[in-house]
Amino acid sequence: MASTDKACCNISPVTTDAYTAKGTFTELAGLSIYVTGPDTATRGLIAIYDIFGMLPQTQQGADLLAHSLSAIVLMPDFFRGEPLPFSNFPADTNEKKKRAGDFLTAKADFKVNKAKVVEVLNEAMGVYGSVRSWGVYGLCWGGKVAALACAKETEFRVAGTAHPGRLAREDAEEITVPFICLFSKEDGTPELVQEYTEVLEKSKENVVEKYSTMHHGWMGARADLKNEENLKEYQRGYDSALNIYDHV
Repeated sequence: MASTDKACCNISPVTTDAYTAKGTFTELAGLSIYVTGPDTATRGLIAIYDIFGMLPQTQQGADLLAHSLSAIVLMPDFFRGEPLPFSNFPADTNEKKKRAGDFLTAKADFKVNKAKVVEVLNEAMGVYGSVRSWGVYGLCWGGKVAALACAKETEFRVAGTAHPGRLAREDAEEITVPFICLFSKEDGTPELVQEYTEVLEKSKENVVEKYSTMHHGWMGARADLKNEENLKEYQRGYDSALNIYDHV
């Protein structure tokens, strides 16, 4: 297992202009899967994007983790090329609210997609035979899916989220593996954030960090990597993730 210090020293610089993804695509569990990292990797991660789908900022994060951890990282396209469009936000009309609500109860249903993550993992375990252990991380919507996938009897060894969406105390209570949670300044009510934090901090294996200057989505599709502060905190967030995912 590589040490955290070694992994951190190997982090690639973040690209702020048009990003060319390093990976390729395959298919698992009936989904198109973005794959990045060495075929000979002994550890793997499943990356769950946010509600805006597979965008360059999200792929770059997967590429950074794959490179720094010498891991294989798989990002399934749960929405099959049809995520919720940016034009739907802010959801300031009844039409936009209905579209977002319909999307969350259909394509983005949490329980359905949690089951799909498990299906992808089961197939990946057969395809990537050199991988001895797996982790999972999710952004916003994907963070809740990742948390649900890490309850009792999970095959994942470690998990986490950045700018989590739809926080629920009971989700945190059910997590059974080391978990990292990176909060922005706007991931839910202060009461919900505090409840979630208190539950996670009961275990010394968990990590909770708050990025008080960052907007929801700063490590995913809403990352503005030409903004100096966002770039710095994007890099810091993925650096922090290495500290826990290095133990996959």
